[in-house]
Amino acid sequence: MSDSTNPEFKREQQQAGEAFRKVTEIRQKLDILAEHVESRKEALEEEIQEHLHESLANARDSMERIEENIAPKVEKAIRTKMEEIDRKMVRMNEDGLEAVREELVKATPELTKTILEDLDKLVAKNTRFVKMEILSEIKEELNKSVQSAIAPINDKLEKDLPVSKTLSISALVLSGVALLGMIWLAVK
Repeated sequence: MSDSTNPEFKREQQQAGEAFRKVTEIRQKLDILAEHVESRKEALEEEIQEHLHESLANARDSMERIEENIAPKVEKAIRTKMEEIDRKMVRMNEDGLEAVREELVKATPELTKTILEDLDKLVAKNTRFVKMEILSEIKEELNKSVQSAIAPINDKLEKDLPVSKTLSISALVLSGVALLGMIWLAVK
């Protein structure tokens, strides 16, 4: 008997044909699945890009809101410190004037003349010293205020957008430095 007439050979041939058809069908399904996966991957990449752009826009909006919220607080802190400076200056001037009056009563006219000449220098020196002390206090309090206002946003930015966090902190630090410079110039 030849192989082509052998029933077992025919059965194996049929099984091989069915297996080939199944492999072909699986291959077609695999190709379809690969195309589907590729198109889904592209769609997900687009969706990720959209979410990333949206997150960046939200971060910018948050930074603008932070800036809007911090500006009044900083202005209020500056006003408070300036009022405190004014009170200290008035007290210092009153104390200085009272001391001068007492010395004038006790001193001779020559001593009075010397004291009056030195008084202007002393008041100017004390005024500069007090201004520098108050300026350093303002810097410390402003740094504390900025840090406490930024802390919750920093936590969110650390989770969501590390790059935006770095840019935001840099912007806030630069604005704080600029504000301190303006205060220093105003006080000086």
